[in-house]
Amino acid sequence: MRRPQKAHNGVEAVPKKTTIRDVARAASVGIGTISRVLNSSSQVSRQTRARVLEAIRRLGFRPNAQARRILKRRSEIVCFLLSNRDFLHPFHAHILQGVESYASSLQHHVLFAVLHYSPRTPPEKIDLPPVLQEHGLIDGVILAGTIYPNLLRRIEAIHMPFVAFSNNVVGLDGEQRYDQVGFDDFNGALQATRYLIAQGHRLIDFAGDMSYPWIQRRFDGYRQAMREKKLKPVSIQPQNFDSFVNFGQKSAGRILARPSRPTAVVAGNDETAYGLWLSLRRHGVKVPDEISLVGFDDREEAVLMDPPLSTVRVYKEEIGETCMKMLIERLHHPQMAFSQRILPTEFVVRETVRKL
Repeated sequence: MRRPQKAHNGVEAVPKKTTIRDVARAASVGIGTISRVLNSSSQVSRQTRARVLEAIRRLGFRPNAQARRILKRRSEIVCFLLSNRDFLHPFHAHILQGVESYASSLQHHVLFAVLHYSPRTPPEKIDLPPVLQEHGLIDGVILAGTIYPNLLRRIEAIHMPFVAFSNNVVGLDGEQRYDQVGFDDFNGALQATRYLIAQGHRLIDFAGDMSYPWIQRRFDGYRQAMREKKLKPVSIQPQNFDSFVNFGQKSAGRILARPSRPTAVVAGNDETAYGLWLSLRRHGVKVPDEISLVGFDDREEAVLMDPPLSTVRVYKEEIGETCMKMLIERLHHPQMAFSQRILPTEFVVRETVRKL
């Protein structure tokens, strides 16, 4: 590493930053060879690679983001930012998989970061991960997890192109000043409930925590299907729960305590459905013989239930792929109008629904 040197007036001068040309000169190679070494190309001999790496170490060379992209001649580096979720939430892991798969096909790169913040934190006080704070390192961001307006404002303030997973944006009241990709909560629940009705069910409850806007949209789809047939929608809302599974377990207790027990339940998501199934089973109530059950999301656990859960399938990898495509389009055409993509869902019939 170069040490500070005394200037003529006795004040320490700021050391000159090592450039790629300095490394090339020290290793007696061209800049193109440095590029190939940094990109792990197989077209460099072992001896030359060792000489270049030694020069990089000795000179303390750290290529900045712009230099790396010049060396590669292509490739964006994007950040998949998962906010207010555990590492790594299974649903969002599949979205990330779709992002990474499409990025890899174009030889682009995806960095993963986690952020926890309060919706009440002023935008300028949100402490972004270091990869987003280093100027020029990241070209764009894909926002997933639970996304509040203050994070959107924070990302806008650093002039970072981004695409948001729209289903989990909370509290924007229909604003659309950003690119977004999501899936159809409303129609997914609508189709699931219509299927139950087509199987002869008339007493159908909905169990889902509607403090989450995406669960509220699913309830709206359920309610629409019930009203189409002039059936009474019923929402089960237990108190003092600590997870979706626990919500489902407490919902089962309320359902079984009602004088007019439903023949079917639409769960707000698969975790709630699992909690319902678990509690009904403990109470000796058979699914689907006594109560039919449908979920939403089609997580891996759905097929592990006994019987396997009928549920609304969300194409999570396709969401990630579409986010990446949209972000690349934004990077290449910064002035284009903001866009929104809503991907369809599919109701998957398994074995938790009985025909009456």
